[in-house]
Amino acid sequence: MNMQRSIFRRYTVLLAVALYLSFPVVSGVAQTPVGSDRNRSPDRYVTINLNDVDINVFIKFISELTDTNFIVDDRVKGNVTIISPSRISINEAFRVFESVLEVNGFTTVPSGKVTKIVPAPDARTKDIKTLLKRNAQSPEDRVVTQIIPLTYADADQIKRLFTPLVSKNSVILSYPATNMLIVTDVQSNISRLIRILDAIDITGIGHEISVVPIIYSDAAKMAQLLETVFAPSRGKGQKGAAVKTLKFVPEERTNTIVMLASEVDTERARRLIAMLDKEVPEGKEKIHVYYLENAQSEDLAKVLQALPTKAPAGAPGKKAAPVVPESVKITADKATNSLIIMAEKDDYMVLEEVIRKLDIPRSMVFIESVIMEVNVEKDFSVGVEWAAFSEIGNQEGIFGTGFSGGDAGGQFANTGDFLNNATLPSGFSVGAFKDIISVTTPDGVKNFASLSAMVQAFSKDKDVHFLSTPQLLTTDNEEATIVVGKNVPFQTRSAAEAGIETYQSFEYRDVGITLKITPHVTQERMVQLDISEEISKVDELATTTPDRPTTLKRTIETSVIVADQNTVVIGGLIDDSFTETEYKVPFLGDIPLLGWLFKSRSTATEKSNLFIFLTPKVVANPSESAAILRDKQNYMDELRQGSIKLYEDNGRRTDAPARRPAEIPD
Repeated sequence: MNMQRSIFRRYTVLLAVALYLSFPVVSGVAQTPVGSDRNRSPDRYVTINLNDVDINVFIKFISELTDTNFIVDDRVKGNVTIISPSRISINEAFRVFESVLEVNGFTTVPSGKVTKIVPAPDARTKDIKTLLKRNAQSPEDRVVTQIIPLTYADADQIKRLFTPLVSKNSVILSYPATNMLIVTDVQSNISRLIRILDAIDITGIGHEISVVPIIYSDAAKMAQLLETVFAPSRGKGQKGAAVKTLKFVPEERTNTIVMLASEVDTERARRLIAMLDKEVPEGKEKIHVYYLENAQSEDLAKVLQALPTKAPAGAPGKKAAPVVPESVKITADKATNSLIIMAEKDDYMVLEEVIRKLDIPRSMVFIESVIMEVNVEKDFSVGVEWAAFSEIGNQEGIFGTGFSGGDAGGQFANTGDFLNNATLPSGFSVGAFKDIISVTTPDGVKNFASLSAMVQAFSKDKDVHFLSTPQLLTTDNEEATIVVGKNVPFQTRSAAEAGIETYQSFEYRDVGITLKITPHVTQERMVQLDISEEISKVDELATTTPDRPTTLKRTIETSVIVADQNTVVIGGLIDDSFTETEYKVPFLGDIPLLGWLFKSRSTATEKSNLFIFLTPKVVANPSESAAILRDKQNYMDELRQGSIKLYEDNGRRTDAPARRPAEIPD
């Protein structure tokens, strides 16, 4: 009997709803068919009044009303009652439908072209809509996941505050790393939570300012430690994440820390400071010894002692850019090439890092140099040949006016006229050769791979005088000096009585070649050379008495930049003289016109040039040093074996005789 009544009541309700819908109130577009969400017309109205109707019947009714496909979970059961005295639109009817489901513990989850109806607790594990913006809105009041970034408030505290404000089927999580809330609930309740959050998420909320004195430690180091410890609980400033107001500011003048933090964080920081701010017993651990590998202890000690220092805590005044306390003492021990440092452990660690970066091996520079003097004479009547051929292995070289300042050479018996157009300007000249040294010859351009090759090629030229070919190996930024010469006595004082000389005073001075070079190597292996060159010799023609010699001095001071293993040349016109000589028979040579039968006249020009060729080679590692050593050993072996040809004999090349190393000239 009860079953019959239930069936009768169900059909009665369906009949009532059908009758209601058969007379809808439609305005404007009544003929528009009912479609899905995007086709629902807001001008179509219905009235829904249900009393204790099975929820599945109501779901079927909404499906036909909105033309929506539903998949209903088997656990969706129960009866619903809806009282709606006024007419509502189709869209509003769907929102009423979602509210009815929410009241009964169910919700809708869109999935493609269908909508799933499941128990609300299961919805959070489904593919529900996720809103990333704080003010995002959803047109339907269904279950969504909202990510809420916080600006000032703490995520954990807001979670504890909002937990009682959501249903038991909702989920609220906090993520302290980015200071965010993750809420899964119906959209209407999430909107309510956001309105509450807008009122409480303001600057300074829940934070207090505290001043904590530091007694034994350093306030700046303690503040840095606190920043590190509390960093995981703070915002990282990433996009979409808020930065939490939690600050530790050291006040070095009073050695205190000013904290801006919540009450909980302040208490945690105070406990941590109390545990760390302890007096360290004084003892041997304050004395540290650092053994240097490359740097000189005395030089490095001066650098470290020049670092800015800071006064102890509580001392008046303030120094700029403090690095280590004034109490730090640094002493150099030359015997062991070590540094003795008296400092606290933290200060020593700072100095140790600086020392480690400074105690590195420095590059060396091997410098090959050639100092030569070129004398060019031009005689009107004879003409001077000054070309020299020589052979190194299978390579020929010739020296021409490319190394001479001023005009080109005159007439040449054997070499032709190849020098007529090859000139350099008079005066000081500087040039650089890349990779090879090139000299123009009648047969074209001849290349020399190194300075030694050029020296071998021109060593027998009668107008080219090689004053010296010094080679230096020095450390980067260290001056290297080489002196080649002799000690010459100079009379400085003498006394005589009645024409008889009683005594003489002499002063010995160095006369010769002095070369000083300081290299500076860059990271790109460019070499800056600070050069000081002095060449002095006794002028035999100008010296009248042996004890009062006259010296000729030539000096060059300059700074050049050259790439690794490239050659730079420094030099110019040193002396330029013109002489005119006339030979004649007395009286007869003075007769006009006919006098030329009894006399001759010649003019001569002499130019003297000094050139310095420099080739730096950076030696940054043992392999580069070994390569230079092998090169020099091979050169010595070739000289001993006579395989290098240095001499000319009527156009026929001969081998140089073997020499011992001591016999090889500079």
